[in-house]
Amino acid sequence: MKNTTKRVKRRFMLQLFLLRLFYRVYGNLFPKSAGNRAFELWFTSPKFKPPAYERAADDSAQHETIRVNELDVAVYSWQPASGEYNKTILFVHGWSGRGTQAVGFIQPLLDKGCHVVSFDAPAHGKTAGRQTSIMEFVDTMLALEKHLADKHHARFDAVITHSFGGMALAYAMSMGFKTGKAVLLCPPDSLELLLEGFQQTLTLPAPAMRVMVRKSFAAYGQITRDAVNTVNNARNIDCPALIIHDQDDSDVPVESSRRIAAAWPGSELVITQGLGHRRILRDPDTVEKVMDFLQ
Repeated sequence: MKNTTKRVKRRFMLQLFLLRLFYRVYGNLFPKSAGNRAFELWFTSPKFKPPAYERAADDSAQHETIRVNELDVAVYSWQPASGEYNKTILFVHGWSGRGTQAVGFIQPLLDKGCHVVSFDAPAHGKTAGRQTSIMEFVDTMLALEKHLADKHHARFDAVITHSFGGMALAYAMSMGFKTGKAVLLCPPDSLELLLEGFQQTLTLPAPAMRVMVRKSFAAYGQITRDAVNTVNNARNIDCPALIIHDQDDSDVPVESSRRIAAAWPGSELVITQGLGHRRILRDPDTVEKVMDFLQ
């Protein structure tokens, strides 16, 4: 297993090296063409094989699909064995994530009598597609909210999010999505943060980056930087929030959560250490903090 993991890591590092080399050279020679290619990549969500520990969540879930923008979105749900529950909790994964990443929270929530719902966003997990955007995340959340109200005459009492899912939640709430409590794990605070990370990952030269950004906003004219800015949206949210971020997160810097917490009225910020960006999802102490908050 360790040798397999090392081989996968080496292959990934080689692919990343070649990708960076391509964009660094090609972007300087042909910035417009490189920017157009980067635009396609920016909205493309790589799909990763779920790890073995998520299999139990998939196997134990009730599966259904809901129609969102002419696409069948995969939805997972889990209920206590009794079939009775007192709260419904939504889990929203991040970019390149999937609904079964809720695995660390499912059994503790079931033990507390909760109904748990998650989904694979467009172009993620079992949901078809190659490209997506924050608008499709938000459209899915709004569709799920309506589906829950129509089918169960209920609402989401709380939402647990990871990474990009936190930005999507704040944006969704600015568009009318309602919940009683919010949990944000490692959330990005702004589109600028994501764009800077994308540019650094590809080592994309500035002229090519400008082409990519202009094309992105031309294609998604209804989305502005301010509209998806988590800090801006947080200022107008009136539900309690628990924000947890790891000091050693190399994907989204911890300062992002500090800024969000400073703007979100009634929020609590918890800083962990040694968990990084993904292990935080199944860390027992983190899960316990979330359970206490949702009480």
